[in-house]
Amino acid sequence: MKPFRLFIGIFLAVAAASCSVNYDNIYETEGTIPELMLDDAVFKRVKDGKATSQIQSERLEEFKESGRVLAQNIQFETKNGDGKVNSFGSAGIMNADTKSEVYEFYNGIHIEAPERGVTIDGESLRWNGKTEQLVGQKNSPLTIKKDGVTLTGHGFSASAISESFNFASNVSGLYVDKKEEEGEAAQE
Repeated sequence: MKPFRLFIGIFLAVAAASCSVNYDNIYETEGTIPELMLDDAVFKRVKDGKATSQIQSERLEEFKESGRVLAQNIQFETKNGDGKVNSFGSAGIMNADTKSEVYEFYNGIHIEAPERGVTIDGESLRWNGKTEQLVGQKNSPLTIKKDGVTLTGHGFSASAISESFNFASNVSGLYVDKKEEEGEAAQE
């Protein structure tokens, strides 16, 4: 039995000597590990002492130094300078780069902007806060409702600056004249 114990002892000593930890690899993963993880979180952005936006999330993860925020099952709202809500909505997932002001929404998006009279429903949207551009995926349908018009199409893009939007392909829609609809309701 002694030779067997000697063999095990030598094997463990050699194995222990050959193992080493590469600490460089630990620090390389720092950007992929969230610095902050919150469940049932409320995240507010405040400017000049006033809340300008708020995100409520089932799960929120913030990553060190990169400015990246991931959120699951979110409800959000933005406010104008007077503190009045100018848009609100929900999405299954949000991927935000707060440094570059790019926000991506996925999995059942609903957005309403009452001041502009717009409602948007889709599966994927990307908002660039610097250019004030809203873009949908090329092959993903999106529906927008505004002033009695309901349009569904692919390749959605919109500019908050020019207050215009367009679709690249597969557009279908419906127009309801609200004056006619109100007149018909009054006659009934």
